[in-house]
Amino acid sequence: VHAYQHEAAVLDVCWISEKLAASAALDRRVRLLDTHTGQSNIIGKHTNAVNTIRYCPDTKLLITTSWDQTLQLWSVEEGPSSAPRSLHIIELPAKPLAVDISTAPASEASTSSDFVPRLVVAMTTRRVHVYETRKLRAACDRHATKEDEAWKPAQVRDSSLKFMTRDLKCMPDGTGFAASSIEGRIAVEFFEDDGSKKYAFKCHRQVVDGVDTVYPVNAMCFHPTHGTFASLGGDAFAAVWDAAARKRRMLYQRFPSPLSAGAVSGDGLLFAVASGTENIEDAQHGGEVGGIGKGGEGNVRIHIHSAVEDFKVRQLHFDPC
Repeated sequence: VHAYQHEAAVLDVCWISEKLAASAALDRRVRLLDTHTGQSNIIGKHTNAVNTIRYCPDTKLLITTSWDQTLQLWSVEEGPSSAPRSLHIIELPAKPLAVDISTAPASEASTSSDFVPRLVVAMTTRRVHVYETRKLRAACDRHATKEDEAWKPAQVRDSSLKFMTRDLKCMPDGTGFAASSIEGRIAVEFFEDDGSKKYAFKCHRQVVDGVDTVYPVNAMCFHPTHGTFASLGGDAFAAVWDAAARKRRMLYQRFPSPLSAGAVSGDGLLFAVASGTENIEDAQHGGEVGGIGKGGEGNVRIHIHSAVEDFKVRQLHFDPC
């Protein structure tokens, strides 16, 4: 086990390989983290905080976004004549809020000609950009100029969500994505669609003292094989949804404090949930509407659940006529 020192808060991390990870931090720097040696290597920086970081295995691109309203492409390949470095900077029209990359389905080879890996960027103006990462890789390899059409998004959309986006996750089959907002709402959209298939629904809402209270959907995560996804809310609840059937699969018992992050393991067996959005030493309780504890001892923790049954798609059985 290794510890990696950062000069400011870490805002995001991602895996590159079994031995290499990368971090994005408030100190504007992008770091590579060697999990075998414990070494940390700063490969570059933005001019403001780096809020998201993702690795695209199909194109071997490390991709970061920053509050400086840019998206930066990095090479992380090391060799006798190369070193990790910035390849290109793309200017964004607004501040990025959430980012994800669609990867090849587990049942298909990553080199399948039918699969198109995409990068989805949600921004503050409700604008959503969808980039095709293979085109970005090709532009990097031929040293395309800043004005080249290859740097432009393949799709430009307006979000189905009226309020600020909190999280965005791509579907494991690569066909679309789900986005959540501070208004207790989730939108499900598809890449190859004229708009007829997309939909949105309300969630993470409670009636408190006779008032309909709305909580933010802070995070989401998809199951890698079933295609169902979990939403984690400021109401301290986690729910599992079937995107295809447009139904809630299950609702977990209330956690001790608001939920901030979650993930399903790569093998689909475990579901991890982080609760507590305040400092671990904050002992204030009942500060949220509805009596939800903010943090404090016992409230800031990671909960591990089995995902084997909880995320399975429910089969509907009908009696014959």
